[in-house]
Amino acid sequence: MPSLQLLSSLPSHAEPAWCVTFNPARSLLASCSTDRTIRLYSYILPSPTTTSSEDIQTFSSSSDAKPDFSLLKVIETDHKRTVRSIGWSPDGKTLASGSFDSTVGVWEEVIPLDEEDKREDGNEGVFKNTVAGVSDEDGREKDWECVTTLEGHESECKSVGFSSDGALLASCSRDKSVWVWEVQPDADFECIAVMMDHSQDVKCIAWHPHEEILASASYDSHIHLAFDDPDSDWTIFQKLHPKLPASSLTLSPSSAAPSLITALIPTQAEKEAEEKLAVPPLEEDETVWCLAWSPCGRYLASGGDQGGIRIWKRKGSQPDSPYEEISHTVAHTRSIFSLSWSPPPSPSSSSSSSSSSSSSSSSSDLGLLASGGGDGKIVVWQLEKIATEGEGEGGVKITPIAAIRDAHGVSDVNSVGWCVREDKKGLGILSSAGDDGSVKVWRIVRED
Repeated sequence: MPSLQLLSSLPSHAEPAWCVTFNPARSLLASCSTDRTIRLYSYILPSPTTTSSEDIQTFSSSSDAKPDFSLLKVIETDHKRTVRSIGWSPDGKTLASGSFDSTVGVWEEVIPLDEEDKREDGNEGVFKNTVAGVSDEDGREKDWECVTTLEGHESECKSVGFSSDGALLASCSRDKSVWVWEVQPDADFECIAVMMDHSQDVKCIAWHPHEEILASASYDSHIHLAFDDPDSDWTIFQKLHPKLPASSLTLSPSSAAPSLITALIPTQAEKEAEEKLAVPPLEEDETVWCLAWSPCGRYLASGGDQGGIRIWKRKGSQPDSPYEEISHTVAHTRSIFSLSWSPPPSPSSSSSSSSSSSSSSSSSDLGLLASGGGDGKIVVWQLEKIATEGEGEGGVKITPIAAIRDAHGVSDVNSVGWCVREDKKGLGILSSAGDDGSVKVWRIVRED
């Protein structure tokens, strides 16, 4: 059985860390915090030692060579309050930051101009370096600069994210709004939509991995799905309301890994503490805190106040095809604050000796879902399609395969993020951020 292995505890923020995200194109990890900084960490991956599809995702052993992570840069932002969310563009060249000061910052890597570089018209500033690396031909070090600041929200910005093609940027806020910005040349952004359909604080936005479909989650207990209607403007085509009761989480001591049992089964002391609290079950609708699309785009996962993971499935192939809730699984004893979905190993990455049964298994493999929340736990879930007889479509089986309690000590786990790169390198590596200000890196390994 797999387990989570701690790879590195990176230099901490001075205050709670809220979000972590791997660069999709470069060996960079970013984090943000209440201390108003963005930290960039660089890493070097070890040379692969195996070629099987399973090893690509889970690594072979805890004794394998570890990636080397180090603090690269601390960006002192101009945000006036907490930097709550960050998101990379698909090409990895631009980073967006959402702040409680209600603004969105857009950051790019540039080279400061010195006196000799002033243009004939007398203008100064910076110029963008589109060449990969850390310096230009003259050895001048590049820096990350805020090339534009987007304004419009009337309250705290809670989440930001680029669309899959990088053409759009979305943000959401406590002011109940979701904004969509069109990315234009020279760091120019045009607001093309403001959606005010939520009735409460909007906690999270998430772009579909292949289409221009935007999901938003709110304190109002709803998930909204929006798209650019060819006959109109950006519009909500479905409002999802979580309703399914939670299925209990069962673990068999004979088949589950000891580390999984230890992490997920409450101790006697914890049971007694819960009984003393005597907190009644939530009767009102739950806040939806986080969202994560499956890599294939057919499924959407959501997490909320009640600590369960809900899976929603698309019923059709049109942009506005409806989604329905197909499962609700008990996952955490407190609110789930973050979800991240990693793709399964690519079939092309499998060794030529893979068996037919392995190929069949991979066709039903939906990847790994990581969850983190207020109970201090990180849980990794395996998701698989459930085959059915006839032409009917099956559901999804969600199984915990690895977990760790007290991932950030006694603090909440605010964010989890898989390493998902275009070159498929780093699969199985997971980052996390907590209320303790720390940023940690983990990987999935087989228990020896």
